[in-house]
Amino acid sequence: MLPEGPFRFFALDVETANHDRGSICQVGLACVRPDNQIESWVALVDPGTDRWVFTWLHGITAEMVKGAAGIEEVLALLEKRLEGVPVYQHSGFDRSAIRAACAALGRAEPNWKWQNSITVARAAWPELKGNGGHGLASLKQHLGLCFEHHDAGEDARAAAEVVLLAENGAKGVEEVFEVIDVEEHIVPSSPVQDDHPRREPRSQENETVFLRPVSTEIVVGRSVLTQGNLDNNHFYLREFISAFPSEVIGGSNKASAAPSTLTIHWGGVASIATDIDGSKKIFRDRSWVRTFFERNAARSGDTVEIVETAPRSYHVKLVRA
Repeated sequence: MLPEGPFRFFALDVETANHDRGSICQVGLACVRPDNQIESWVALVDPGTDRWVFTWLHGITAEMVKGAAGIEEVLALLEKRLEGVPVYQHSGFDRSAIRAACAALGRAEPNWKWQNSITVARAAWPELKGNGGHGLASLKQHLGLCFEHHDAGEDARAAAEVVLLAENGAKGVEEVFEVIDVEEHIVPSSPVQDDHPRREPRSQENETVFLRPVSTEIVVGRSVLTQGNLDNNHFYLREFISAFPSEVIGGSNKASAAPSTLTIHWGGVASIATDIDGSKKIFRDRSWVRTFFERNAARSGDTVEIVETAPRSYHVKLVRA
């Protein structure tokens, strides 16, 4: 049962079974009352697929969703209840997933008043620009939030808490935006610390003035090198793997490689196009790593810093211990 209102805003999060954004397998909703009390609702969803790529990330399996409602039933339950009230997502992915699911069903997208809690966070905590960013994993550490990342109910509640914590310092921040899929993205826009691409807000008549800090580079994460890393020519992404777009994260072998790749600029003559091995949590193509280590005289204890310079484009550099 959905909690009964009134609510002044919602936060919504979804998890997907695979790289198809419409393969929604869990929906989480945080409902914020006028007194700022949060009530949560979460549901497993049967995505109607046998292809499960992200079980390692969120723990949801095909067996767990047997007998669960499909996304059509979940949308029928949520659509009218969420109309007319701001619906926050943390990045553009959740709306794009709802849009993809609706397209697969041959129906219109719900007429919800989408907002982005990353915009609120960027206005409230600009010091995180280039220092971990404004993704939920970074905000969890910075704000002391307590939640299990990649559980739709937990992530939705965390996004709501981010908005509540930011409100005193970011009143009047409101965003109207379009979600753009990575396949449609041609001109690089300012990246933010999250899992998915988005388009900058567009202004409309009589709307609230936006606070929109613009970033050109975001530190995605840092990996401290061990002697084992140096001996085996790799470094781990496990502490910040959720900062990469899901479409570049594949399985444990080339047969289960991700459908898209990212570009690594490491200082060599040629950049590297690769996906991420989601099982080992390393870049799949490591042909460049030995030369990178040798060129920078890498030692155990040094740090590899990964900076997002454009959507799916990253600069890798060594920081001396």
